[in-house]
Amino acid sequence: MSGPTDRPALVLVAPDRFAIELRPLVEPAAGEVAVDVGWVGLCGTDLHIVEGSHPRASFPLVLGHELVGRVRTGPSSDRPVVVDPLIACGRCAACALGARHVCANLRLIGIDRDGGLGGRVVVDPERLHTVPDGLDPVMAALAEPLAVAVHATRRAAVGRDDRVVVMGAGPIGLLLALAARRAGAATILIGEPAPARRAIAAAVGFETLDIEDPVTDLARRTDGWLADVAFDAAAVPAVAALLPRLVRPAGRIGLVGTYGRPVELDLQAVLFRELTIVGNRVYEPADIDAALAILADDPTAFRPLITEVVTIDGAPAAFDRLRAGDGVKFLVSTGAF
Repeated sequence: MSGPTDRPALVLVAPDRFAIELRPLVEPAAGEVAVDVGWVGLCGTDLHIVEGSHPRASFPLVLGHELVGRVRTGPSSDRPVVVDPLIACGRCAACALGARHVCANLRLIGIDRDGGLGGRVVVDPERLHTVPDGLDPVMAALAEPLAVAVHATRRAAVGRDDRVVVMGAGPIGLLLALAARRAGAATILIGEPAPARRAIAAAVGFETLDIEDPVTDLARRTDGWLADVAFDAAAVPAVAALLPRLVRPAGRIGLVGTYGRPVELDLQAVLFRELTIVGNRVYEPADIDAALAILADDPTAFRPLITEVVTIDGAPAAFDRLRAGDGVKFLVSTGAF
């Protein structure tokens, strides 16, 4: 018999098999705070977990690492916050250098331990990022994936008048394009083969490249200059082969999509043209704050990326739609507040 503190949690019990279970609310240990999670964003990493192909996730698991909620304990009680889901070991070389986001033993809420679709998480208070006054918490649920884009555009030094190419018009690709626009890029072009995603890119205000010959199309549109910066948000071998041909000499390539295995890359072109390749794993705390500020400043630019807000009951169907490429970003309302 369930008690008054029990809360429904969406549990992935096996690949592609969910169950809704009543679970007692987790309570914070010393030095932790409890956050009641209101909305959870679903992403491609979650889809890999659902399919059973993620290398670390094990079942049963409560998904959800793109979190916005309300603090329920401690001095910031009742404040709406975004939760940094990264769990660093604090012992490796990266952590010693202050780069916990590339910790050798990095773990995440919602992947390595139960996440936001249980309605509550407990975390260290320094991993909370206050939602700016006036920003709809639903929009704040985009802060975690937008932080990935903010991090990548910052590391690639995207600036005013740059010509930028983004390969892939999934959620991260579209957020990269929006972040590049915010950074002042003059030209932003997206490479994407799927008609539905090309249509979404156009609806958000971006032109797409001829998918049959993106390099020639890019050269035509830039009077032969090509891109100052090219981002790979697709993580498919065909895109890796194109990357050195998309950028001008001394240009920059930002790797954002995660490859599941090694791929071929023309290192001779990288060498002869003195290209810079920048890897981007996740984000740093300042990137989350910057993402929240961007969302607060212009939420209407990002609203088209939210395809639908569903209940916990509707989350499995949302995963099916995500797998089919139907839509961009689905959010799950937990009903916690």
